[in-house]
Amino acid sequence: MRIGVELAVKATVNELAESLKAYDAYGFDRVWVPDSQISEWEMWTVATLAAALTKRVRIGLGVTSPYQRSPAVMAHAAATLDQLSGGRIDITLGRGSRDYLKSIGEDGDDAGVQEALSILRGLLAGETVSRKGTVFNFEGVSLRTKSTQEVVPIFIAAMSDRWLEVASKCADGVHVYTSNPTLLSRVKKWAASSGKGNFTIVTTLGYVEPMEVRRWWVTNFGRNYNLQQLCGRQVGAASYEELADELVFTDRFSLLNQVDRLEHLGVDELMIAYRRPEDLPVIAELVRSI
Repeated sequence: MRIGVELAVKATVNELAESLKAYDAYGFDRVWVPDSQISEWEMWTVATLAAALTKRVRIGLGVTSPYQRSPAVMAHAAATLDQLSGGRIDITLGRGSRDYLKSIGEDGDDAGVQEALSILRGLLAGETVSRKGTVFNFEGVSLRTKSTQEVVPIFIAAMSDRWLEVASKCADGVHVYTSNPTLLSRVKKWAASSGKGNFTIVTTLGYVEPMEVRRWWVTNFGRNYNLQQLCGRQVGAASYEELADELVFTDRFSLLNQVDRLEHLGVDELMIAYRRPEDLPVIAELVRSI
């Protein structure tokens, strides 16, 4: 199973640049760069740093939303980064937070995610794209820049059966959260229905310190209605300890247990989220130790 790290970290762009210089040496398979309005930096800028400062690790972009940037802009940036990185780019699309979309004047119609994925595929492959959709209308759009990879993998972030179904129909993989067996069994069924032998399942766990921040992290996911539905329970039905067992790890023993569980459930990649810059070398040592 591949292991990557998500930059869900409270750090300045200059601090991240210093960390990224060490990523190849740490031995991770991928660095994920989230697109979040609460980050202290912007995704495409940091992804460019990652492409320039690493030579081996793959670079995941997202979760990013087509309502925050036009798919044409996203495709142009991704193709440029794919060239700069030597073909190491992957993208995860999602609708994004409805509250945030509302704050920037976007409705966030679900159809736009699938439409954007189709547009991105065509543009990144060097095609001229025309599409009349519910959200996006493109007429004869093309790029001068073509990606290095023949196919840039595009995943969909899923917090419900609906998004798992969408991913199985049009994406190269799915991005979920937790090591909950009920949720991951459902993901595996949708992955099998895709008919793609290389359909990738990525899930996220946190190494979140100190304890009070870890408690906030776990409790926040525990309140997510759709996520808890996928886990086969109602919000509030699980104890903090039960949720923590599915969402985080704190040492070598708990990481090893999580990895064994994920491999048994057919997960292809574990993405580790962390909050403090000083925890990155600790995580690297824990990963090496298993």
